[in-house]
Amino acid sequence: MKKMLISVVFVLMFCSVASAEWQDDFREVYTRNGIEPAVQNALEKGVGPDLIVGQAHGLADLDLQELVKALYCSGVKGQDVRAAAANNEIPESTVVAGYKESMVVCRDAVMQGRGYPATREFPGGRRARAAGGGKIFGSPSTFQ
Repeated sequence: MKKMLISVVFVLMFCSVASAEWQDDFREVYTRNGIEPAVQNALEKGVGPDLIVGQAHGLADLDLQELVKALYCSGVKGQDVRAAAANNEIPESTVVAGYKESMVVCRDAVMQGRGYPATREFPGGRRARAAGGGKIFGSPSTFQ
């Protein structure tokens, strides 16, 4: 039992050190090079969009629209960007503006990540294409 407890404590310490390391790297790269390289670096280290947005949200001088654009330009899927933004209380209008800006700056990367709003998930599990003339299935009373 004692060995198991020591192992758990060791793993928790290692995780917290690794967590602090990527956060320090994120801030350093952001300060030196801007938000896009910081986001790309964090993604390469295996950090998810939700954690990146949470870390970046605390940067006082960061424009959140630029953060959203950086996520899209790094190829993060639209659904993941929207979920990370919602989890960190970033307004949908900021996400839409960041998406539009990313389509101007780095359209190919956004399309590879299938960015917002290429497809939307509707209640009941039905998917519809938001662009290209696809039909939208679902009742407006079930939209959230």
